[in-house]
Amino acid sequence: MRYSRFVPANAAEALPATAEHVRAHLSSVADADDDPTAHADDVRILVKPAPGGWLVVGALDAEPNAPYLQPGFDPYDDVSEELRALAVDDEVTS
Repeated sequence: MRYSRFVPANAAEALPATAEHVRAHLSSVADADDDPTAHADDVRILVKPAPGGWLVVGALDAEPNAPYLQPGFDPYDDVSEELRALAVDDEVTS
């Protein structure tokens, strides 16, 4: 898996935090419990110059395994019908 974020040239101080964000994102996507630290040590980070700034690229040799990426995942499980209707901009039926 790869994940990248752009950091503008005038925001160089954001490079370390952006690298940590990329590391945590990839780690959590690869973990069944969505844990941002579970695979953090396995994420490779590369900072590359890009027009107008830098590109922070993370790579992890793993497949997505977070619950919300699994087939059949329903983000509205355990959500009341009223709240579900509001979330999808439908009429409330009850």
